[in-house]
Amino acid sequence: MTLNFTGLLRRKISFAAGAACLLVASLSGAAAEPLKIAADIGYAPWAMRQPSGEIEGFSIEVAKEIARRIGRTGVEVVDVNFSAIFAGLFAGRYDMIVAPMSMNKERAAQLLFTEGYMTGGIGLVTRSEDDSITKPEDLRGKVLATNSGSFTDTWATENEAKYGYKVQRYDKDSDALQAVIAKRADADVVNLNVGQYAASKNRRLKVVHRIFVNYDLGYGFRKDAKELRNQVENALECMKLDGSLQGLHEKWFGEQPDPADSSMKVFAGYGPIGLEGYERSYHKPDCK
Repeated sequence: MTLNFTGLLRRKISFAAGAACLLVASLSGAAAEPLKIAADIGYAPWAMRQPSGEIEGFSIEVAKEIARRIGRTGVEVVDVNFSAIFAGLFAGRYDMIVAPMSMNKERAAQLLFTEGYMTGGIGLVTRSEDDSITKPEDLRGKVLATNSGSFTDTWATENEAKYGYKVQRYDKDSDALQAVIAKRADADVVNLNVGQYAASKNRRLKVVHRIFVNYDLGYGFRKDAKELRNQVENALECMKLDGSLQGLHEKWFGEQPDPADSSMKVFAGYGPIGLEGYERSYHKPDCK
């Protein structure tokens, strides 16, 4: 069950909404201390370190706004390789994981998740001047680049015979995208959000097709952190309703979210519907 508030998403954040969420968080006992978040720094545009040392990106900005709304003094970013990010959470090194993470049955058995804040998928990227490729069916006889060992590599391998292309693998998304620019490959199959970001920064690239796999990204917490999870989810829902989450999506990925994206919906209860940890209790986002 979802409540679609698309019509409200272009409204600006009001001071009253932020102040009330701050008050609610304070009354519920949220500590006046930074929210400790785990991010895999260097994964653009989610979390990146600038030459000044400052850390920025979509995940960081969303987390800062959530922290403000629940009464924290800011965020403390802990840089963790994704392969070790669960262990650090269980060891209490940070409060929540903000690195992009798909929600599934196996992960929900270990973590508490918020509802989805974005719908993940993969996209097809080509050179801007190339109009010969608009969908996977146009790849026959061509070279398709991808990030070796990634989810997109799995898709490329599974569909190679079906669409008749040759897979060219690279160690990083940036290398695969550069191969397209340099004409060593005709297209790149890449995480959709990474592709959108790359195209917004480089006019030689464009996203020509979205291959959605219908999985939502969510923020992860320890199993004993239900109160914090619920506070964060309330703030996240308020950001969906007042348009600030949509605005950050446009800022970092170069376009508006798709109408079917989970960033455009407020879900009933707390957590991801259908997965372990979902709390089936009606609540209206408290954004007043």
